[in-house]
Parts: sequence; structure tokens; C-alpha cells
Amino acid sequence: MRILSISDLHIGKKDEFDIFGWEENEFIELLNAVIEYFNIKLVVLNGDTYELMKYKYEEIVNAYPKLCKLFENKMFIKVRGNHDIIKTDLLNSFLIVNNDGKKILFEHGHNADFINGTRIGRFISNLSFKIIKYLTKNEKLLKLYYKIVEFDDQINRIPRKYNTIKYLHYALKRLAEVDVIVLGHTHKLEYHKTYYLNKKKKYLNTGSCTMGRFQGIILDTETLKYETLKLNKKSKQKDFIEQLEGNIVLK
Repeated sequence: MRILSISDLHIGKKDEFDIFGWEENEFIELLNAVIEYFNIKLVVLNGDTYELMKYKYEEIVNAYPKLCKLFENKMFIKVRGNHDIIKTDLLNSFLIVNNDGKKILFEHGHNADFINGTRIGRFISNLSFKIIKYLTKNEKLLKLYYKIVEFDDQINRIPRKYNTIKYLHYALKRLAEVDVIVLGHTHKLEYHKTYYLNKKKKYLNTGSCTMGRFQGIILDTETLKYETLKLNKKSKQKDFIEQLEGNIVLK
């Protein structure tokens, strides 16, 4: 089975702070072209699909109704990231075991951070989200919170600069338990191969679909071969097919 994994769309509301950078129909057109061309059976949205640090989910649905509805299809598996962590219907991780017993793990990767990966950090994080939940009950406090986030966003635009070595170390630890791990979070498309106890292991990172980019990983769950995608909003369906025709071989 071929799986497409993309992450870090950060879909928000169409304003000056929205970094998704796609027209809704353009993104759906390219996504459908990828699914059809590669015969994709499952799409894993590997975290930070929504930008819930800055917007309510209802606002996102109003801004991108077709896309949000598409993601409710059973073909899409939604994993929780740090920017959509308060959405309750997302998975913390997604595990596939193929016919040879090989384990493929999808998770966003933010657990490598202090704020998400340590006991103290999780306490701070949980307390922060409880405060945010409380703020959402009061419109004035909620507007104040959004103003603070918007000010921070002007200084630190996503994607931030992540120390990708830290996430590589985190992936290597997780590979003690699985054969392939697919992360997101860093907004950097990566692929690494290593060996653990004489077994070949792979760490893949889906990159980002923000700011008009379309990056991701296509993975064959049986052969464990993969291909990286690095497209942009200029890659219309016709151009995409012409670009890839006869040139794609899973690694």
C-alpha cells in the first residue's frame, strides 16, 4: 500500500497572519493529482494541519470549507501536532505493521522539544492550554490572547529555525522500537538511513506545506521504499504530471 504523508499546513484564517499560502482549490487540485498519479491509498496528515494557536477551528472551517471537509474523509489519518494539540479527534501517533512485521510509525515530532517531551514541559504546556480554554469563554480575553500571538508572529514567523540534529537523535531513539519513523514539525524535508542491531532503519521527515509549498513523503508500506515530493503552488495538475512522467522511482 502506498501512503502519502504531509504535515505542517498550519491552515488558518485568510488574513495577514495566515501562512498556509494556498488557494483552496489549487491545493486540492494538486493533492488529488498526487493521490491519483501515485495510486495513494491513505494520506497521513502528520501534525500541525490546523493553526489552532491563532484561530478557532470554526474560523478555519469557514475560511477553507472544502479542504476541511475533504480531511474528514476516511482516507485521511490525522495526527496531532503542537499547533493543533487542543483538537480532540486527532491521534497522538499512527502505527502500521506490514505483512513482514515491519513497523512504520507516524508522529509529529514535537515530543523531542522541552515543552512537549519532558514532565515539567508538559506541565507548563497543559497549564497553558487550560488558560487558553478559559480565555475562549471570554471574547475580550480571547482577543487579547490573539493580539499577543499576532505580535509574536510578526517577530517569529513560522517556520522557526529548528535544530534538526535534536530531532534526528529523537528519531534514532524511536527506531529502536520501529523500522521506519516519519516525523514533521521541523519544516525540513529529510531522509536518513541507518542500522540498528543489523536491521536497516529509516527516518523520514515530511517537510512543510506552508507558504505555497507542497512537500511530503510517499512510502510503500510493504517494500519500505519511499519518494520525496518537493513542489509548489505553480505546479498545476497538468504540469505536475508532465514533470513526473517516467522520472519517479521509489528509493
